[in-house]
Amino acid sequence: MPSGGQSDGRGLRWWRLQSLSTLQLIGSVVLILTAPVVGWVVDRWGVRLPGCLGLAALGAGYLVLSASGSSFLLYAVLYTAMVALASPSTPVSFTRAVNERFDRARGVALGISLTFAGVVVYLVPVILGTTLASDWRTGFRWMGAAIIAAAVIAFVLMPRSHGRSAAVGSHAAAPRASIRPFLGRLLFARLSIAYLALALGIGWVPLLLVALLQDGGYSAGSAASAASLIGLTLIAARFGIGILVDRLFAPRVGALMLVVAAAGLAALCWGGPAFGAAAAVSVGVALGAEVDLVGNPTSRYYPAEHYGRMFGVFYAVGMIGIGISPLLVTAVRNATGSYTVPLVISVCLLLFAAALLGTAPPFRGKREAAGRGKTVHSE
Repeated sequence: MPSGGQSDGRGLRWWRLQSLSTLQLIGSVVLILTAPVVGWVVDRWGVRLPGCLGLAALGAGYLVLSASGSSFLLYAVLYTAMVALASPSTPVSFTRAVNERFDRARGVALGISLTFAGVVVYLVPVILGTTLASDWRTGFRWMGAAIIAAAVIAFVLMPRSHGRSAAVGSHAAAPRASIRPFLGRLLFARLSIAYLALALGIGWVPLLLVALLQDGGYSAGSAASAASLIGLTLIAARFGIGILVDRLFAPRVGALMLVVAAAGLAALCWGGPAFGAAAAVSVGVALGAEVDLVGNPTSRYYPAEHYGRMFGVFYAVGMIGIGISPLLVTAVRNATGSYTVPLVISVCLLLFAAALLGTAPPFRGKREAAGRGKTVHSE
């Protein structure tokens, strides 16, 4: 990405890192607004076409950004448009494709699909890191071309879907089935609050852990190495947690993962930077469980024809926490002079989310309830 005060080789000035950091918030806001809409689209028309078009839009967006000029405002507008057009390629779409085709091995299937997404996130800096640092425009062109190629491959290989699984009746009724009755129930409130607390508790850590460790005396290189353990742990955790949620009650598995994350942050808070690596690993475990914590309960508690919209709402709730948590943590750190208070608050939020998930109602009679178009619980 462009960074402040350096030339791009054409006499242009790259933008300040602080300005570019606002793009994460912009992206989060766009995804918050579009996630429920994407859920409705995939419930109505299936995943294959919207998801692959979203991927193609993402690739095309990187190609357009690579040709943008020196105006940050123009770059921000193009970035916003890219995120909006690419929103059908988020987990809101593709987890539905997995959930409608897998039942007993659903967790493993989700884990495998999301693990490869994590592998790509890990490999991009390894393969293109030097190019992105020296000539970000060329790096963006390579990424754009690769994503478009992936969209074509996904479109060819992905089976056709009609928005609802065959077990759930006719396709024509899907768009007329409202999710509004589910939104006023205690189960929805419980899950929403848990996901928001989770996102607020750990959403800031991948972005700010390096700065936190440097405040504690780490060198820049050592802090970055410790923080990189988040990504590596996340990759491994997604597959392992997928196996667990196929065999155990998913919300309680998630609650345990959040307790692990809370313990890691507590050790960092009261034990000091020496526990930086342990905190990174524990947060990686929780982040690895995050999509399973949303996708699996959504598919088990709610009828299949509502999956995309319900997941979209929960996804939007999580994005609110991810979008604002770095801003809140930075403000508290600047006001107090350290990360101690944010760490304590995060530990409390994670334990609160764990309590909500750990006491969630069981998945009783899900299939029968789905066939009648009703939710499983009256809670």
